[in-house]
Amino acid sequence: MVENSKKRKQAADAGPAAKRPRFPPKPHHNISAMQTTTAYPTGEINVKSFLKSHESEIRNLENAMRAAKKGLNRRAFQDVPRELRRRTASHNPHRVPKRLRARARQEAQEDNTPITRGTSGSGVGKGTKKWLRKEGIEKSRKKWERRAKKRKAKGEDVTVEPMEGVEMQHDQPVSATKKAEPKKKRKMLPTLATPETPPSRFRRRQKNKTWLPTHLWHAKRARMTPPAEPLWRFAIPLASVTKAYRLTHRAAGIRAAVAWDMSYMATLSLEGVEASIAGLLKGLHFAEEDDEDPWQDRGKAKKWRRGTRIWEGWLYEREAKPHKAMAYVAVIWRAQEAETGKRKAFIRVHPSAFLQLWNEVIRLSKVQKPAVTVEDLRFEIGSIEIMGPAAAETLCSILSPSPVSEPASDSSQATLPSLATVTDPGILPPGALLAFSVSDPRLRDPPSPTPIPHDSESQAALVNVLASWPPDNTQNAPSIFNRNARLAAGRSLPSQKSINRRKEAHNLGGYPDPRSTDPQIPMLTYISKKSESWIVLLPWKCVAPVWRGIMRYPVSTGGNPRFGGLKERRQVGFERSTPSFPFDHPGTGAGWDWEMQERVARKHEWTKRPKGKRIEWSTIDLGSGRKGEVGDPWSCDWERLFPRTEKDASTAEKQAESSQAPFRQMASQDAQEMVAGKSFFPGYLAEPHLFTVKISMAQRGSPTNCARVYRLPTNNLELRSKWLSLLPKLAASTTTKRALRKHQRLQNSTSPQHAQTQVLAQSLLQPLSLQNGPPKAGEEDYPMVPDEVDLIGFVTTGNYNLAEGMPTAIANLALHRVWKDAKGKGLGKDGRVCIDSAHERLSPRPSTMSEDRPADAPDGGAAVKLSPGVLADLTRDILEDCVQNIIYNTAQTCHRSEKQLRMQSAATQAESLALATAEPQSQKNAAPSSQPSVPIADTTAAKYENGRVFLKGNPLKTTPDIICPHCKLPRLMHPIMGKGMQNPDLSREYCMLYPWVQRPGHDVYGNPFPTDMAKSKKERELLKQQQKNAEKESVGTPGSQDTDMTGAGGGAGDANGREIKLNTGGKPASYIPWHTCPNCKRSLLITRFAQHLEKCLGISGRQSSRNAMAKLAGNGVGSGLGNTPLGSRMGTPAPGSQDTITAVSKSKNKGISPVKKVGNGAADADDDDDAIDTPEKKKKKKSSYVKKADREKMGKEGAAAGSLKVKIKTGSGDRRASESTEKSEGKREREGDSIDPENAPKAKKIKLSLGKSGSPPAPGLGPGSAVAQESM
Repeated sequence: MVENSKKRKQAADAGPAAKRPRFPPKPHHNISAMQTTTAYPTGEINVKSFLKSHESEIRNLENAMRAAKKGLNRRAFQDVPRELRRRTASHNPHRVPKRLRARARQEAQEDNTPITRGTSGSGVGKGTKKWLRKEGIEKSRKKWERRAKKRKAKGEDVTVEPMEGVEMQHDQPVSATKKAEPKKKRKMLPTLATPETPPSRFRRRQKNKTWLPTHLWHAKRARMTPPAEPLWRFAIPLASVTKAYRLTHRAAGIRAAVAWDMSYMATLSLEGVEASIAGLLKGLHFAEEDDEDPWQDRGKAKKWRRGTRIWEGWLYEREAKPHKAMAYVAVIWRAQEAETGKRKAFIRVHPSAFLQLWNEVIRLSKVQKPAVTVEDLRFEIGSIEIMGPAAAETLCSILSPSPVSEPASDSSQATLPSLATVTDPGILPPGALLAFSVSDPRLRDPPSPTPIPHDSESQAALVNVLASWPPDNTQNAPSIFNRNARLAAGRSLPSQKSINRRKEAHNLGGYPDPRSTDPQIPMLTYISKKSESWIVLLPWKCVAPVWRGIMRYPVSTGGNPRFGGLKERRQVGFERSTPSFPFDHPGTGAGWDWEMQERVARKHEWTKRPKGKRIEWSTIDLGSGRKGEVGDPWSCDWERLFPRTEKDASTAEKQAESSQAPFRQMASQDAQEMVAGKSFFPGYLAEPHLFTVKISMAQRGSPTNCARVYRLPTNNLELRSKWLSLLPKLAASTTTKRALRKHQRLQNSTSPQHAQTQVLAQSLLQPLSLQNGPPKAGEEDYPMVPDEVDLIGFVTTGNYNLAEGMPTAIANLALHRVWKDAKGKGLGKDGRVCIDSAHERLSPRPSTMSEDRPADAPDGGAAVKLSPGVLADLTRDILEDCVQNIIYNTAQTCHRSEKQLRMQSAATQAESLALATAEPQSQKNAAPSSQPSVPIADTTAAKYENGRVFLKGNPLKTTPDIICPHCKLPRLMHPIMGKGMQNPDLSREYCMLYPWVQRPGHDVYGNPFPTDMAKSKKERELLKQQQKNAEKESVGTPGSQDTDMTGAGGGAGDANGREIKLNTGGKPASYIPWHTCPNCKRSLLITRFAQHLEKCLGISGRQSSRNAMAKLAGNGVGSGLGNTPLGSRMGTPAPGSQDTITAVSKSKNKGISPVKKVGNGAADADDDDDAIDTPEKKKKKKSSYVKKADREKMGKEGAAAGSLKVKIKTGSGDRRASESTEKSEGKREREGDSIDPENAPKAKKIKLSLGKSGSPPAPGLGPGSAVAQESM
């Protein structure tokens, strides 16, 4: 049989003796020990020899504890964090980090786990793919052989030069007769960049895509794009593998920071004279929608062209009329150099719009005079985006300037550390940038926290830096614009092994000393005004070291910066009401491509779901006989918003077939002015345009992607009024409410006190004005969805906004449909109200009200600031409303509970009366032929009839008392002592459920807290005598503790002329609980129970000390190293010690130690037989309790054996006196602790022995006789 290599390895020897255990014990688990007989050979402990003999044991124990602390019972893969664990790490040592592989191999060897080397990186796959890849390798080898043969056949015409170290054969020609002709130089044209060839083990995985510099880091922590479906030809992290929605919100806006690897963003380089570059940007209509002109020679525009600022704006197509937006970009100029007249500029653009922009730039660069050189730097420059309150301090620690020379005080290197306390990038100059060379962050790993000063001097220095901004005058030309500097930084990066060796040579806890050969990484960082984040530009190969340093930085507020994916980036923009490009711009080419891609993905996701768990869009009821969703339910069907003409319809079909956007994106600033009626742009109405708005919900509901947005109905006035009625009414102004409350206070102050109290009670008991609010979505009277003619747009991003605490959405609306409603005069207040048909809901007409406004308005969607006076009034109103609600809820709860108790009391009284007057059961049985009587009772508050109770009126007026439903007795309405007490009518009997007591030094039941210590026996007897005398003299009920509780009338009584005393249940302050000893079954005070238990069990006292000394000495009989002395209750008797009974006289050996009793036993062996009955030790008092199993056993045996124990009571004699001779000295000391009722009858045990059937009778007794043994 062929041996299977996957089976566990067998032992070399097949014998059973040689079988190796599966889990053999480790060496540090076996603790070696020595014999302890040498420590005390004579029975005495020698301290010196004892410590010396145990020295090795102690050392081995400490070593074992130390080894066990490191090893414990954890495997190697369990020491890896959960987010870094691999699926097969438990049985494959190659799937754990290198530092744990040796330990993993040892564990696998110990438990016989087979180890096979993985083939994932060798070009050969697993399973069925393994053979396919082998076939491909074989085909590639054959192709290479064929190509080699062809080269050999043409070898006569090709010049062959010998390689270094390779000898040529003599018969092989050294040179050919024909030489290659030099190629003609062609004109160099801009070409697209290609990524660097990846390592061989990763080459096949990057055939149709490119990995980011941090791909290996993200692959273990994030969900990446599918391998066969790259996004923009990159493998991009989509989202974290863990739940991160709320964590991202907190890190980006409240504390810590969030970072993204944005190396997929494309970078274009423009090089030429300044006029040519400016002409190219003007030809693309750069930033024409901005309020500030970027080409003016002052302010921010001047600093931008000097290279100390960046500018963000839109680029448009050159020849499109009106302008057609392409992408939102950032333009960065290099600082001007004096020796040359050429300038450089970078254009940062999203990869979805890169190709379109590239073609436009190439076309414009040729017409510039002189021409502009264009380069594609997509795979040369990477970037990192980081935002959050801790972003500045993180960058200050990671981006450490190169220690080549001391930087100037006003340089960029010195400015960045002073910004560590900045938590909001908005306070920095708009578009500020800093550029300098930084050192390798791996040389300063782990990164140290940035010191954050909080004194006034540091704050003043920060204000001066922000006001003057020194880099405006000292910024040099950034080296990141130089290709040689970028390539040199990437090539000079040392390996991680060399850095580790430098760290090992340095002192522990410090950083290695800098060297002249350390890489100088060119870096440029700037502030993005739109996203309010820091953007760091780095060479492509230098992104990974900086990224790892950022992820390991310890933030001052705790934790580390988080990383985000594409979904987290969209989430942050959505929470800030900022539309994201290209997702929220379907009017651009990139946005339209994204929409086409999402349509397919949404429909595929819907198709995968079972029919029972997906929405059937064709059956949705829209009202008025309309069925099905408008348009394609899985897409934002923009084609349905075109004007309905034949020409437009044909144009839309052609554009859809050519994958071009049928709409154009309009700047939101222009749309805001046009919709408001401030300005008019006729060019925008020539072709359909879209503009972005933010939707805030006026009612409940959460909009989602692809939700339909309708305007108010224009062809149905009744439906329009219904939708308008759903808008929340504006509340009264703060001034009006404050004046009204002041007028009410003045009126109340002039009225009498009883009138004010009555008004207050009425206002508290008056229910809230619960008006019938507007109908909710899904109800019958909810307005239906308007017609398709009122459809104006779709929601591109919608969800619950954690920043605003309410659902919001970002939508795009069609300008021609909104302008038609505006009628050329601008939209009024009603015109800004739209109907949002919440997508993916199951209600028949799931629509909600909302209000729209431009999403990228100048205020950024921020809330309107209020004056301090308005905030104070608002706070006062909120506080007053809260207090009023609390008072109303409290009064309402008390009123409701009191009314329910009175209702229950009325029902209880009626039921009791009905049961009392019902016909007795004996009379019913006597007359079975008569009709059964129905119990009926009628009281002033209720009527009882056949098990049902009917109230006659308000129970608060008709029922004066509250009756307990269990005991049918009235309850006390006030406490019987303490705060709020009232003397009850003692002639009546009350329920034992008393109101809680509020009295200092007492609990809620009226029991005082114990304040005195335990009293002696004499003190207790004295207190008892005093209580007896007081009871004889008192008038109240004997034994009552509350003798001062008398009736109010003084002469009231019951029918027998006596007063009913209240049982308060209180105990005196001197009361201390008791407890029963489990050994001797005696009841003792809890304060003396521990002391008694130690003596009763023999674990303390003088006798236990003697027992311990006797055990150590080992000289006594029956004692030694392995036995316990006889004096101990738990002692082990020596062999033969129980053959004879040692008789010891009780009178002679009274109080003598057990050892002395043993010595005197031989001398008194010939005493009378009466002395034999005297026990050597005190008798253990047996408990009268018998277990259930023993009782059953005794019951069975008693029937056969005839043995019966009877316990009777007798009043003759005092048992305490009879047992005084059996108690030891220690027992007599505890007599005061026991409790024996005075003058109580004593119990006697009588054993009756009945002869068995068939057994011989006892001597001297006849059959059937009995013997009674009386224990006195």
